[in-house]
This record gives sequence, C-alpha cells and structure tokens, in this order.
Amino acid sequence: MKMRSHHHHLRRTVTSSPATHFLLLSLIHLISATATASDIPTAYDELLEYDFPVGLLPKGVTGYELDKNSGEFKAYLKETCSFKIQGYNIKYKSTISGVIEKGKLKNLKGINVKILVVWLNIVEVSVHGDEIDFSVGIMSAAFGISNFVESPQCGCGFDCNDLLLGDLLMSLV
Repeated sequence: MKMRSHHHHLRRTVTSSPATHFLLLSLIHLISATATASDIPTAYDELLEYDFPVGLLPKGVTGYELDKNSGEFKAYLKETCSFKIQGYNIKYKSTISGVIEKGKLKNLKGINVKILVVWLNIVEVSVHGDEIDFSVGIMSAAFGISNFVESPQCGCGFDCNDLLLGDLLMSLV
C-alpha cells in the first residue's frame, strides 16, 4: 500500500509541471516583449515604409508621432538644424510636421530652403521614379534620389566626411 501511495505522490510531482511550463512561457513572453520594445520603428524606418529615402531627415531625430490612419506626423530634433545641399541652404526646425502617404509628403511645416535672399517653406516632397521633387508652392526642384540614401548631418550636410578628409590632407601638407 505504501508503495502505491508513494508512486501516486511521484505522479503528482510530474503532473505539477504545468506550473513550471507556465513560468517558462512567462519568461519567454517577457523576453520577446523586451525584444519587440527595442524593435519599435524609428522615424527613418517609417520613411522607408512610405517609399522615401532616409536622407530626407537629418541625423539626430529624437522621436516622432505618426497617425497611421490620417498620415499626420511630427518628427522632433534636439535643435534647429541647417546645412547645404547642392548649393541650397536648408534649415530644419526642431519640430517638423505634415502628412505622409506613399511617395508624397504634403502640408509640410518646419523645413525651409533659402532661395536668393528669402527663406521659403518646403510644402511638399514627392518621389517620381529615381527623382525627388521639393516644392515651395510657386516652384519646385528635382534631385536624384541617390543623393538621399544617407541622412545629412547638421552643420555639414552630406559633405562631412569630405570636409574631414580635406582637413586631414591639409594638415599633412
């Protein structure tokens, strides 16, 4: 009789493994939850989702808001950011807003370009094949999409490495 009850006790220990199983599942869920938390898409990832190159936003975006239904967005930079792209002075305010859809940014606020002596707001950006059009309303300019594969850096735009290389060469001479 004692042996049977001992055997029965052993079976109960084995059947109590669902608690261990639950603990293991909870642990796996916790690990996967932290993994997905770090996989939250960045503003640059969102640009790619809408068929834009990441170079439309400068380096240093600290956060963004995006309403997937309306396409309304806001992107935040630590501070105002300015640089030159192909002879144009560009200035990003610390908050950029607008509406994003596949291949088009519209109702833009916070990105300015200097035309002659006047700063104008870039109101729309659209992708057409391998070109990107920047519109200030009265006029627009097209650039090759390959110019925007990487994000420009505040202060030096896309020429940062060239400047560093130039300085290095000058110091060697």
